[in-house]
Amino acid sequence: MKKNESKPTGVFKIKFSVTIVLLCVAVYVLCAVGIGVSVWRIVRFGVKEFSDVLKYPFLILVCLLCIVLVTSILIKSQYAVDDKYFISQYGLVKSKFLIKDITSITLDTESKKLTVNFGEQFMVLSVSPDFSEPLVRALLAVKPDIDYGFTLAENKPTGEDENKK
Repeated sequence: MKKNESKPTGVFKIKFSVTIVLLCVAVYVLCAVGIGVSVWRIVRFGVKEFSDVLKYPFLILVCLLCIVLVTSILIKSQYAVDDKYFISQYGLVKSKFLIKDITSITLDTESKKLTVNFGEQFMVLSVSPDFSEPLVRALLAVKPDIDYGFTLAENKPTGEDENKK
């Protein structure tokens, strides 16, 4: 670790929906099929043309790259808070935001998502409901003057209420 880099005080894992997990499994299956077919074609038919030299190894390489990207996203998707930065990481992609620039945080009670405002800019966070409060507390510990609020869900009429009107 670098000298000027501080250790995160809080790490909050991103919770993926079932759909996203199923899509990741589909990527794994397609990549395995792509690698298997490429290896089978090389073994069965050999490499006779120059296009075969480019085609099959390239397909294997692309499949391996997809496997690495999806695995990194599943393993290392998180939000982290240290004494200076709010860090958003999705696999190999990492973004740092200065905590001193955060003006307010709003919890949408209906969708269970946090909106972090940086003046005119904002970012919507998809965090497990168990982690939303600890994440806000970690940010408030670094900068106590962040305005924290929440939205209330509207009362939606039920079928019985509509029939009475």
